[in-house]
Amino acid sequence: MQKTVFFDLDGTVLDTLPDLVKSANHALAKLGYPKQSAETVRSAIGHGIRNLLRDLMNCKDEVELEKCREIFKDYYDAHKADATKPFDGIVDTLQMLKADGYKLALISNKYDGATKDLAKSFFGDLFDAAYGSRDDILAKPNRDLFDIACKENGLSGDGIIYVGDSEVDCEFAFNCGMTLIAVDWGFRTRAQLVEAGAKSIVHSPSELFDKIKDLQTGE
Repeated sequence: MQKTVFFDLDGTVLDTLPDLVKSANHALAKLGYPKQSAETVRSAIGHGIRNLLRDLMNCKDEVELEKCREIFKDYYDAHKADATKPFDGIVDTLQMLKADGYKLALISNKYDGATKDLAKSFFGDLFDAAYGSRDDILAKPNRDLFDIACKENGLSGDGIIYVGDSEVDCEFAFNCGMTLIAVDWGFRTRAQLVEAGAKSIVHSPSELFDKIKDLQTGE
């Protein structure tokens, strides 16, 4: 197994929930929609901003939805790091993997600009690349971002580990033939991850490091 690990962003390496909740409720309020709880927002995260807002608005009007998305993005771009922070221990784990020669990349359904900005702001050069959703390609669980990441980084696509926290990440890993490690500190429960087909679930970043090493050595 090659020494390459792809990571999800929201709920996996960064706790972005407070700023997502604040930004979503700002956009909803601007258009007269009711405020949503943090738990409701948490449960809707994973399929990208458009789908998040569609769920929160319960709206099928694409013009209204796009208006809400633009309000969200304008606000989120200015406030995306107000309360967001790395999960405890994840930076240490990334540093250890990097020091051990692993190639690391982020693949997220968050829009590309915010994904790259947050990756740089919180992790510096720990990630070799970061990929977010774009209007011209299909988001996870489709494999488009995976194929782009492999091509741009000279990877064969075989033997890559994917680390994520949601059913979308599980399906994405399966679609791409990656070895999945699910984390239970993010936006889904362990029970939800099991239901999504996750066989390997870790409870802490230190456990994640050990699991990656075990997989890489075939233990």
